[in-house]
Amino acid sequence: MSAQQQSASIAVQQLTLTIVSFTLVVYDHAITFAQEVTFFWSSPWSPSRILYLSIRYLALAQVCLTALAQIGAAKFYNYPVNSAGVLQWTTLLD
Repeated sequence: MSAQQQSASIAVQQLTLTIVSFTLVVYDHAITFAQEVTFFWSSPWSPSRILYLSIRYLALAQVCLTALAQIGAAKFYNYPVNSAGVLQWTTLLD
């Protein structure tokens, strides 16, 4: 395996983990948003509420920024990326 193929393989693994992380965080937000509105948005501000919401939304922001960085890195190193920004890993197997 050449150095370029090895680095492309690592890029695919990193992007895959990023997409999985993004999917899990978005899924968690989707299924618990109604409870969040009921229990956190209707209560008065407190340190625990601020901590909870900051951790929750900073995690979402971090996962989004990591996904954008991974896609940008794939484009920068000329890995095969389709128009939707998804790394086409099947072309790396050649």
